[in-house]
Amino acid sequence: MAPAAAPAGPFPPAADLDPSGWGAKFHSVRFRVVAAMLGMMLAGLVAAGLIAFVVQFQDSDARVDQAILDKGNSLVKLVQTNIKSSGDSYSKRLHEAAEDIEPRSNEVMAGIVDGRVEWIIEGNSDEPLLTAGLYPAATRLRDVSGAAFGEFNAGGRPLRTVVLPVKGTGAENTGTYLLLGRDAADQRAHNLASVQTYSLVAAGTLLAAALIGGLVAGRLLSPLRRLREATLVVSHEDLTRRVEVRDGEDDVTLLAKTFNTMLERLDEGAQQQQQFLDDAGHELRTPLTILRGHLELVSVDDPADVIATREVLLEEVDRMQRLVDDLLMLANAGHPDFIRKAPIRIPEFLHQVMEKIHVLADRRWQIDESADYEIEADPQRLTQALVQLAANAVKYTGRSSTIALGSRIEGPTAPDGTPVPDSDTLLLWVRDDGTGIAAEDQQRIFERFGRAHPGRGQEGSGLGLAIVTAIAEAHGGTATVESAYGQGSRFMIRIPLQAVGVRL
Repeated sequence: MAPAAAPAGPFPPAADLDPSGWGAKFHSVRFRVVAAMLGMMLAGLVAAGLIAFVVQFQDSDARVDQAILDKGNSLVKLVQTNIKSSGDSYSKRLHEAAEDIEPRSNEVMAGIVDGRVEWIIEGNSDEPLLTAGLYPAATRLRDVSGAAFGEFNAGGRPLRTVVLPVKGTGAENTGTYLLLGRDAADQRAHNLASVQTYSLVAAGTLLAAALIGGLVAGRLLSPLRRLREATLVVSHEDLTRRVEVRDGEDDVTLLAKTFNTMLERLDEGAQQQQQFLDDAGHELRTPLTILRGHLELVSVDDPADVIATREVLLEEVDRMQRLVDDLLMLANAGHPDFIRKAPIRIPEFLHQVMEKIHVLADRRWQIDESADYEIEADPQRLTQALVQLAANAVKYTGRSSTIALGSRIEGPTAPDGTPVPDSDTLLLWVRDDGTGIAAEDQQRIFERFGRAHPGRGQEGSGLGLAIVTAIAEAHGGTATVESAYGQGSRFMIRIPLQAVGVRL
């Protein structure tokens, strides 16, 4: 029996998401953008060329018509002027004048008398323009009221024609008309050559636009390609891949930057989850081992042993509960609702914290100084941080030691010494004169489960200062320490002042 096929996963294979070949290129955004651009350019070039060349052809015919009309009017006027001094007919005088003018090689002149062609003068007798087959159409152009234009097909050549009436004295109709025609083939050929030149230039323009547009579109859309490549390799096991982004403020570049920001948030969240699992697994293993060991060794027949074991188990359960609570709080430190800001008046706030912490132990409690300031911050989280620092100070000081709270406004100065109040920070501290911390341990103690050696960090979960750091960073600030081994410590929280902060 053949083995059953493996069930399909929730996501398609990467190969299905990364198509290649010409089909993929034709469906790519780059191809569509360039194709749309070329389509619009082609439509624009065709429309512009069509309008331009229609106007050019009409203007060319109009210039030919005007030229033969001017020539015809001059000839008719000459005949009408000279006919008074001679007894010849209009047709004869018109014929003589036409012979004197001698039409060009691409022109033809003819006299139409009483509806028939009486005489013809060709500019090029070897290739006549007005053939017998055109006579009927030519005579039908007569219009006693004025010039009549037409175009004939003279053996495949366009013959632009005008027929003018020759009027006698008193403007009476003499029945005589002058036909003047010109071959427009050369002009049409010139216009067609312009069309061909325009077409070649337009094709070259489209080709250049396709090449340049492809390069520009490829550069502009390259973040999308890198974005697709990044999405193919990003998984829940590896969120370190980032999209390579060049400088720019266009929409695609901003999309890639936003994607990188999203990956950073996901990576940070995954790291926090993994760190939570690692921390929980590391720290819960010991109390669980203690619980198991005591349960295995307890003598159920011995009431005293049961009571002693119960006390140990309850103590370990409490420690596990505190540890879990601390880990959960650190896991939620990056959430937007981790802090809830409210106006805090610093002098009253420090006195409220002092009321809470002075009962922790028999020490000399005091407030060094207090800043007259009001800020926007989370009073509960700041109280939690200061109480944690005070509890740490109690652990490493004796009965006669001093533990002090304090606050002041720190303002960095400009190079010339001018205060820069917009960059002020609020400094909160807890000071003690206990055992102090060696320089090499001062950074490690703020890490999760970090402990100083020797003499500090032997009790507790090792998460207290990590919680203080998380609270400070949630307010946009930092947590640091000033200390020397054997000379006491001062733990400090610096919080940038918000725009709503006002001096009292």
